[in-house]
Amino acid sequence: MNLRSSYLIVLVCLCAFTPLAIHGQTSLIILDEQFKPIEAATVLSESGVSGVTDAEGRLSLAIEAAEQLTIQHVNFQTKQVLGKPNQTQKVILEANVKNLNEVVVEGFIDNEKLSITAGGIARLEPKDLNRFDNFSLVSAVNTVPGVRFEERAGASYRISIRGSSIRSPFGVRNVKVYWNGIPFTEPGGNTFLNLLDLANVGNMEIIKGPAASAYGAGNGGVIKLQSTNLSQLSNATEVGLTAGSFGSFRSSVQSNWLGEKTSLTGKYAFQTSDGYRYHNAMQRHVAEVDLLHFANERKAYSASILYSDLFYEIPGGLNPTQLAENRRQARPGSEAFNASIDHQYFIIRGGQEYEFSENFRSDVNAYFYNRNFENPFNLDYKRDQENSVGFRVQLENDFSFLGRKSSVTYGNEFQVAYFDGSNFGNVGGEADTIRFRDELTNKLSFWFADVKLNLTESLKLTVGASLNHIDYDINRVEDKINNSPGQFKKEFDRVFSPRLALSKNWAENFSTHLSVSHGYSPPTTTEVRTNEGSINTALQPEIGINYELNIRGAAVNRRLSYDMALFMFNLDESITTGTDGNGVVLFQNSGQIDQKGLEATLQWNWLTQPSTRFTSFNSRLAYTHHDFEFKEYVDRGDDLSGNALTGTAPNVLSLMTDFSLRSGFYANLTYQYSDEIPLNDENTVYSEAYQVFHTRIGYQRGTPKTDYEFFVGVNNLFNEQYSLGNDLNAFGQRYFQPAPERSFYVGLNLKFKH
Repeated sequence: MNLRSSYLIVLVCLCAFTPLAIHGQTSLIILDEQFKPIEAATVLSESGVSGVTDAEGRLSLAIEAAEQLTIQHVNFQTKQVLGKPNQTQKVILEANVKNLNEVVVEGFIDNEKLSITAGGIARLEPKDLNRFDNFSLVSAVNTVPGVRFEERAGASYRISIRGSSIRSPFGVRNVKVYWNGIPFTEPGGNTFLNLLDLANVGNMEIIKGPAASAYGAGNGGVIKLQSTNLSQLSNATEVGLTAGSFGSFRSSVQSNWLGEKTSLTGKYAFQTSDGYRYHNAMQRHVAEVDLLHFANERKAYSASILYSDLFYEIPGGLNPTQLAENRRQARPGSEAFNASIDHQYFIIRGGQEYEFSENFRSDVNAYFYNRNFENPFNLDYKRDQENSVGFRVQLENDFSFLGRKSSVTYGNEFQVAYFDGSNFGNVGGEADTIRFRDELTNKLSFWFADVKLNLTESLKLTVGASLNHIDYDINRVEDKINNSPGQFKKEFDRVFSPRLALSKNWAENFSTHLSVSHGYSPPTTTEVRTNEGSINTALQPEIGINYELNIRGAAVNRRLSYDMALFMFNLDESITTGTDGNGVVLFQNSGQIDQKGLEATLQWNWLTQPSTRFTSFNSRLAYTHHDFEFKEYVDRGDDLSGNALTGTAPNVLSLMTDFSLRSGFYANLTYQYSDEIPLNDENTVYSEAYQVFHTRIGYQRGTPKTDYEFFVGVNNLFNEQYSLGNDLNAFGQRYFQPAPERSFYVGLNLKFKH
């Protein structure tokens, strides 16, 4: 039995045998999402027995048989759970957020309402992530202004935050990603987001622009993922099935057990698709187990295990002639060379939160991962193997400043990866003679600190900084191309990245925020060590400074809420892509880029009071205007200064309307528009502007023991021909990666309470 099978069998067994019940006292412990007790929550049983929680969030009910319990609190969403005699369980309630500014975000380290947090920050909850087809995160993330989640082909992702994709011919770069408190971005700078299923993302938070003062390298921003939304947990087993066009199918199962001190969750998801284009089939298995244990009132332990097995075919980019001839075809040679990716990934993490005193807390997380990567392509054949360990330690002290509570947060993050990568010739889709082989040791470390000072009741000053150090040690063990094996070391200078922010609440529903932050983004190992065999030690880190104004508030009796950002980002030593005569992607520092932008979200609640027909009815508008251009850029003697930044649309608009009826029916309607996008640095080729419309309608009801949901949907309702991810500066004009035309899906979700 191979290692891949062993990982999968162990994790599926853990998921399958997650305990479904526990015997104990007949009591409930009601907590918020930060595990703080909720006092004065009302609990009502079907038989008419009721109670109110005390200051510790506890209450006991005398019930003789299993029955549904309804939990209510004015500041939290109503939740129903199945109560049983002689049972103790924790119940976590979700805050009753009525407008954008009430959303609680972690942001730059601390949990605070968005209305008092500086910086461009967006948060996606389960209701946002699950309003589309359940096959991917793409459509949900694309509703966030300033963010573009591209799917060049099935399971081939690229994320652009404020233009960061210019240096990403494929994959996710220049964006730092965290998963359950640990860095999911490897120390070499690459992130394999396609390893995760929707089941592995309970909520998502996006910081737009440099966040080096708290999270290290990455000028694009930070994405923080939590695999489980705690407020959604209950003693239940959930099963989901979705089927759609182009042979798409997804199934998932999740089982949760919540006791008085321990929570255990097991998940498994399977997804497959034939793909819209030829040679773009995909298949993914993901299994996950999460544990949360409260040792006492001051100490909590957590652990996660995840295994992902992903395979997908790569159709490749098309030139204009091929696109017009047949937009579904694969690039010539992709099938013959079996262009594809086969990727296995295993990660285990452990964490501890400890409250030493009322004013001193710690949060420690550590991880180990192993991955195996195989990538036959039209030009070569790659085999990589990597092991990595790392940790993040975060300490927080509260203190008094000018008689008001303030805080300082500080700590260290460290990662090291041991990478073994081989590059072969490709003959008929099989690895041939080795071309070169490298052994790499990649190290990343940074110290960070963040001080929050409450100067007055309505004025807050934040000062943060980090000291970053990254180095790549490359040992070329074999070199059949240049016959020059040897040791290469790329050690970047230590970089100090400060941030200064000032937040002012002018009124209960109006606040402004000013911030200045320094960004730092070194080249990834994929950019230093390229596929044709060169090692580019001359490549320098990108350095930038971001100036930002945020305006947040609510009006019209808080029915209208808004979140706006104006920013100016000056980037030096920007890294851009180019291709050689064989089509191999190469990288270079290209001078300066000026980025100015406006990002705005408006939300309108159509209900002024409880309705006899609707349970919710709201609309949201998300608008992005980006004026990005090369300030100083000379490429092979051509002065491209003043040209628009490659890969960025000047204007993007999303309109969303969601409503649900008391009868159980609901609808999610989404319209998205994108301007034309320059596809090369010379600005001679553009993708066409496009507009797409997605809709999902469904019906959901529940009984004391079972909840069920049925839904159907259409993506790209009006059959627009467009590309959701283009190849930039592509050799041979192979810019275009066509997106699917109109597609349909249908799904069923079941929840069995126990």
